[in-house]
Formats: sequence, structure tokens, C-alpha cells
Amino acid sequence: MFKTILCPTDFSGLSHKALDTAHDMSKRYGAKLMLISVVELDPMMDNSAVPVAELEAETERKIAQLAKKEVDAGYQVEWVVYQGMPEESIIEHAAKHNVDLIIMGSHGRRGLKRLLMGSVAESVVRRAQCPVMVVKEK
Repeated sequence: MFKTILCPTDFSGLSHKALDTAHDMSKRYGAKLMLISVVELDPMMDNSAVPVAELEAETERKIAQLAKKEVDAGYQVEWVVYQGMPEESIIEHAAKHNVDLIIMGSHGRRGLKRLLMGSVAESVVRRAQCPVMVVKEK
């Protein structure tokens, strides 16, 4: 049923919980697991003061470590890091790579930004072309 499962991560506890769920689903269906992380650049803000290259290098290091653990555990894993808005990157990647299921944590933004723009998960659920499983804290 599911051949490719996409699991976005921001390296939080909740995204690790979503990854655990993605493991189970990947194992159950023999699906390839894709990890994605996004260095968030807000087009409405001046990002010139942000050390983007450093953030991207750190994100790539973290996701490569996660992927290595997955491969060592016997999972077929691919990973990618994007720059931009998380929801846009997740949706575009899923469509481009024929993802069958997205499994993600329920939080992506906090505070005022979440109030104004909504959560990343809400946006992905509304706009993704494939099913989305949202993992909550409790």
C-alpha cells in the first residue's frame, strides 16, 4: 500500500516520536523512508543576518546522523535538506517524489507566528496530495 513514506523533522522530541511511527509503518509496508528537514527562511523577513550556510551545514549533519541510525537499523532511507518555508518544501518534495504518506509531528511553529500563519502540520494536511498522519504529543 505505501511504498514511500516522508517524515519531516525539526529534531524536536515530537519529530522523533513521528519518526518512531514512520519506522513502524515503513517496516509494516516495506516502504522506503525519506527524511526531510528545512532551514526556515521567511520571505517576509530580512534573512541577511541569518548564518544560512552554518544553519544548513548543522541541519545536514543532524539529519545525516539520523539517517545513519536508520540505515544501521535496517531501514532503506534517503534524506534531504531544503532552505525556505517548511510547509512549501514538504508539499513540493512529496509531490515530486510520489510520496504515499507523510508522517509528521503536530507542532512546527510556536507563539505569534503560529497564531498568524498556522502550524506547518495544518498547512501540510490541507494541501498535500497524499495522506498525512499527524503525531501528537500525548
